Amino acid sequence: MKISKFKPAFSTPFTNAHTGVSKVAFTASLHKWLSLLVGVQLLIWLATGLYFNLMDHKKASGNALREPVSVKRSFTDSELIPLNKLKTVSEVAPQKVELIWVLGTPYYHVIGRQGEHSYQLRHSLLFNAITGEKAALTSQQVLEIAKLSYSGSSELSNPKLLQPPFSDYVAQQNPMWKVSANDNNNTSIYIDSVTGQVLKHVNDDARLKALMFKLHFMDYTNTGGFNHWLIICFAFVTLFLSGTGVTLLAKRYQRRIFSLKRNSNKQAISVILSHSHTPAPARVESEANLFNALADVGIELPSVCNGAGTCGKCKFFSENRLRVAPTERRLLSASELAEGVRLACQHKASEVTGVIDVSVTGFATKLQE
Repeated sequence: MKISKFKPAFSTPFTNAHTGVSKVAFTASLHKWLSLLVGVQLLIWLATGLYFNLMDHKKASGNALREPVSVKRSFTDSELIPLNKLKTVSEVAPQKVELIWVLGTPYYHVIGRQGEHSYQLRHSLLFNAITGEKAALTSQQVLEIAKLSYSGSSELSNPKLLQPPFSDYVAQQNPMWKVSANDNNNTSIYIDSVTGQVLKHVNDDARLKALMFKLHFMDYTNTGGFNHWLIICFAFVTLFLSGTGVTLLAKRYQRRIFSLKRNSNKQAISVILSHSHTPAPARVESEANLFNALADVGIELPSVCNGAGTCGKCKFFSENRLRVAPTERRLLSASELAEGVRLACQHKASEVTGVIDVSVTGFATKLQE
């Protein structure tokens, strides 16, 4: 049975003198951790994307029990006070004035400062459009608006005036009134603190949808959107992951760990496993390093670094005397080197002739076909 899994390129003689870790081993380790980071977020994207495809969009909107609020009465222009007679209007240095209706009464909504979007910070005042008096919504008015917007039969709580930030409306930067319904879906009604406009209904279905969007857009810092610093940094991490992957691919091809040729060179060797003293024949890729060549035919040598040349676990003994690699001088004792013990990740299979004994590791295993 052949093994299909990633094996980092083996260590090179170009080793950092201070850390003892080769550049290739460091790149392989970095690639592994970046893969884990990107892979976890990829699974989150897959899960949230599946949710968005399967969810009930009407329920997830939070508007299943929402009704439009429209209470207007007929007025003539002569009944409305001219804007220049509004009292204390200079407090906001008006940039824009809107005529709105609140429970059948006309009001001037005088806006002094406002962002491009309605949820952005705004400075505005409300004036009675008939008397010209400065006005503010009362809790009784807010409760009446909430009742008109809610089609359910559950009891509504007393309104509460809240200041940002809001867990149910992360992007909103202005104060809101909140009215809660005592229903099975924990519905909350949010109303603009100045205009009395019903901004949104939020229930448990809508909260689940908001959580999925938060995970999908990586909005872990609650910015209320997807164009934030974390997702930009993650894009660079993904790009760096691709770079390390290309680097390792080039190194593996350079060292013949794999080949693009369909008919690669094979050679026959005999292997003594830890559970048997009888040599077992094996045909391995001659240009691959011995660690990967044995793994490809189902013989797994112990390794913590997965063949990167940093752990010194993939030991073997060969009948023929092999060169001593710099990494072996660092990881093996002088007595082991003198006895002919070597590391499989440091030698090509083509260097080996005759019988090799991997029982010196004590843990080599032969996977069954």
